[in-house]
Amino acid sequence: MVNKIVAALLMSLVGLANQVEAKDRPNIVWIVSEDNGARWLGAYGNPAKPTPTLDKMAAEGFLFTNTYASVPVCAPQRSTWITGINAISMGTQGMRSGFNVPDNIKFYPEIFREIAYYTSKGNDAKSDYNLRSPRNPNDTWNDPKKIVWENLKKNQPFIHVFNTHATHESRSFGGFNPEKDKVAKAQNLASYHPDLPGMHFVYDKYNKCLQKLDGEVAGWLKELEENGLAENTIVIYSSDHGGVLPRSKRYLYNSGTHCPLIVRIPQKFKHLYPAKQPGMKVDELVSFTDFPKTWLSLGGASAEQLKQMQGRVFLGSQKEAEPEYIFTFRNRMDDRMDMVRSVRDHKHLYIRNYMPFVPNGQFLPYTYNMEATRAWKQYFLDGKASKIESRFFGKDRASDEFYLYNEDYDNVKNVASAHQAEIKKMRQALREWQLKIFDSGFLSEYDMTKELRQHELTAYEYVRKPDLYPLAEYIDMADKSLEYDPSNIPLFVKSLDDKYIGKRHWSILGLLNLSFAGKLQADSKALAALESFVNREGESVLQQAYASWVLIREGKKSAGLAKIREIGKDKKYTRTMVNMLDWIDFNDIKPVAIEYFIKGEMGGVDATRVLASVLIEDGSPELAELTKQSESLRHKIKAKEGRIKKLKAGKEKKYSPERVQTEIKKAQAELDQYESERNEVLDKMRAFISQV
Repeated sequence: MVNKIVAALLMSLVGLANQVEAKDRPNIVWIVSEDNGARWLGAYGNPAKPTPTLDKMAAEGFLFTNTYASVPVCAPQRSTWITGINAISMGTQGMRSGFNVPDNIKFYPEIFREIAYYTSKGNDAKSDYNLRSPRNPNDTWNDPKKIVWENLKKNQPFIHVFNTHATHESRSFGGFNPEKDKVAKAQNLASYHPDLPGMHFVYDKYNKCLQKLDGEVAGWLKELEENGLAENTIVIYSSDHGGVLPRSKRYLYNSGTHCPLIVRIPQKFKHLYPAKQPGMKVDELVSFTDFPKTWLSLGGASAEQLKQMQGRVFLGSQKEAEPEYIFTFRNRMDDRMDMVRSVRDHKHLYIRNYMPFVPNGQFLPYTYNMEATRAWKQYFLDGKASKIESRFFGKDRASDEFYLYNEDYDNVKNVASAHQAEIKKMRQALREWQLKIFDSGFLSEYDMTKELRQHELTAYEYVRKPDLYPLAEYIDMADKSLEYDPSNIPLFVKSLDDKYIGKRHWSILGLLNLSFAGKLQADSKALAALESFVNREGESVLQQAYASWVLIREGKKSAGLAKIREIGKDKKYTRTMVNMLDWIDFNDIKPVAIEYFIKGEMGGVDATRVLASVLIEDGSPELAELTKQSESLRHKIKAKEGRIKKLKAGKEKKYSPERVQTEIKKAQAELDQYESERNEVLDKMRAFISQV
């Protein structure tokens, strides 16, 4: 009996201790907007001042001036956030990649639940964390779908995440009528954007998106207050990366990575202030990778619980030292391949372009739904753009970019040649970071997938095995590929037979870069080795495509084109084909590009649009016009097919059965006509193949 009384007493004391602990720990509300860089907020200098609520929140809290996204696109950033691990450390850096992660990788809501936090998301349809796991990240929240204030009041401490779509890139899409859509000129026009009505139209449209975001934030803060939770709740606001006008989202410039971060901390938790008093600015370098570790630290997570996290705690009693540098990364964006890394301190931004043959402004279909992109590209094609305005679409991207971003926020003055000492230091810092976090990007996604299947590993596990993924050697070879030094040719040729797939990859890119620099000079041994490589069974198809490109450039056109045609026969290599057909000089690839477009089996609308852009921009006026006609008819065909499908499914409820059959017959006749017209257009396009 005495033992039962003692046990009950102990349980009471534990419960009381937990109540006290709960009151001593803050609730956390994290508001995340999409696609807007820091300078869209009034508090960060937008002269339009579309965000009075957030500006007021900054005055009541702390505005962080040097916060940067880990990666400037949403899904890989969410992958980084949900785990606290950089996406490139897990293979999840490609947009919509979905690589598996090991079961022992915890998601941050799970750790919050371990420390007795209630976890919920509201106004948040974002469920794509760009990874696969035995556990669904959305199942790790107590409430993953909606905000229920009563639940939050009863289950303190809590973390609740709001995600607003008001500023998503898609909100800036749509048509533009220069006669009707007249707006004032943007006061914050970037120096690389031309002064065009369509450009100002999208600036104005996006400022209105910011106003809507601000209204949503005002409503949530009001509800927090009305429910009596404000005095116990830290409110955090950030975007998910920069954006949203062209040359921002997806790119490692300030416009794509510099993000807003505002933290409002109640008086009750003033010991957590990052500066002396509210209203002050915090200038420390902060990476988005730091966020989950910091939020968990505020909740009292232990060092053991935080050990998988790769960021640092930048706020609160467990605050860690500010780093000298922070790092960002870019890989495949939609179907467009690339590999870029950046390093920055308080003054300098160093960008390392591992694939300098890839234009920054390569055609990415989704972005062309925005009038600003369409207008800018046409202005460039018309030859009207200035040197600064043209650079984005140019094909002469430097392997090294270096900016003094306090003097050149728009990153338009590449001063790399004058800062070689700083570049050398920052490149070494980049290397050390890549080795520390196991940068998985030195293999293409194609090759990584092949390796993971062979070894039955996740990318996270694979890149941590030096006998399979010798990262230091890969970095060395990648660096050599960017030296443009002909004395490396024997090394590159020898490495075509290396046992490591990554060394073969970077040796081919080294030869490609030398070809662009005019330093390969049809080297007979190199070309013989490449011819052998493209015909070798079991090699990486992507690497064979790159090798074929070198052959085409160096006068072995028939051998190179034969391999490109062979690759194009298999639908699963659509991404490789579309990128190659866009990158390779049109005069060299013209017959294959036309054949592939006519074939029309590219496995996706985006692929078709990319190839159409190649034929329109690089082809003759007649070929361009035929391509436009074909695309117009393709859209009409698709619309009619959709119409017939809808009618047959009985979705036109207002129609009688007889009317439905009449409408189907009418739509089918129109469809047949459009298909006939398109076939005539494609026949005319075939004539261009025989002219080559």
